[in-house]
Amino acid sequence: MSDHVSNVVSQWARRRPELDLTGMAVFGRIYRLARLADRMRSAALERHDLQLGDVDVMAALWRHDGGLRPLDLRASMLIGSGTLTARLDRLESAGLLERRPDPDDRRGRLLYLTPDGERLLPGVVEELLQIENDLLAPLPATVRDRLAGDLGRLLASTEGQEGAGAAGQ
Repeated sequence: MSDHVSNVVSQWARRRPELDLTGMAVFGRIYRLARLADRMRSAALERHDLQLGDVDVMAALWRHDGGLRPLDLRASMLIGSGTLTARLDRLESAGLLERRPDPDDRRGRLLYLTPDGERLLPGVVEELLQIENDLLAPLPATVRDRLAGDLGRLLASTEGQEGAGAAGQ
């Protein structure tokens, strides 16, 4: 069975046989799968008038019962302040998020899901998980488990390299 990335890698191999195209084969597939999955997940979220980034914010807040400071949320999501502010404003306007005074910082705010946000999120996450699991269904369970573990090791290694590089700057 051939996929789009196989065709691209084959074309490169014909033109530049001396190149190691492993990275292209792996990351090309990861990128393409992520884009296809995001399209499917985005379509499902349209029914709830949500975007993928909105669910990321809501899920982070849901996992932290005590509320989060915007700076802590932004750092965990690896996004800029403008992007976060737009998401927060959109969720607040929809009645899914609220900003409360931070008792430890008179100028600061803590972010919380509203009761509507708390009710909505679990069902939305279940829908997204179903889409992702359906995409993985062609693979046997042992392969899915191995793939998750292998990608986890790769991600941890890459995050460690990025952190080491940032610390040295």
